[in-house]
Amino acid sequence: MSEALDYLAKVRPEAMGHYLKFLKESARHLDPKTRWLISVVTKVVTGSERGLKQYLPRAIEAGATPNEILDAILCAFPAAGLTKVLGAVDVLLSMDLPEFRAENLGRPAGWHRIGALSEFPEERPAWRTVEDRTVIVVRRNGSAAVYDDHCPHRKTKIPLQQNEAGNIVCPGHHWEFDPRSGACVKGGNRPMSRLPIKVEADALFAEW
Repeated sequence: MSEALDYLAKVRPEAMGHYLKFLKESARHLDPKTRWLISVVTKVVTGSERGLKQYLPRAIEAGATPNEILDAILCAFPAAGLTKVLGAVDVLLSMDLPEFRAENLGRPAGWHRIGALSEFPEERPAWRTVEDRTVIVVRRNGSAAVYDDHCPHRKTKIPLQQNEAGNIVCPGHHWEFDPRSGACVKGGNRPMSRLPIKVEADALFAEW
């Protein structure tokens, strides 16, 4: 839910309740991925950059591949026209998501060496760039958690810093995340995107 909808749901719950119920009921026979891909199409048609940045992450979280999202954007062409389709692609490119780079489209996931596990501080986040992709690493109890460095809200890049509480803060809308668990503890309700990992002889690998 956008901040504006969240606000109206709090201050005008009766009026907004009907609208939110309608949205829920209208998509109840669709699986989440299809629902969010349709939402992407509608935002291309309306030319909403903000809406596109809101629903692209939801489609990704629901399992949509980059090629499926690009197909959804192109499917908007009959209603939106070429200008809005190209505008949507410009928005996508401005987000600089590694999986959408031309050289990565369709490439199968693989393991990437992040570094020696012992190099990372215990229970404190460390940012590491590997093959043009930046990840956030937190070592805990002989293993580690590796997170994508984009906020799950609108895929804003999360900078290398912590607040006084030790949380990672997204500069976009100030969502705060506990780096040890990846959970959002303030501002939002979705956790950081966690990548699969393996450790071999002190070498930390992540899959993407």
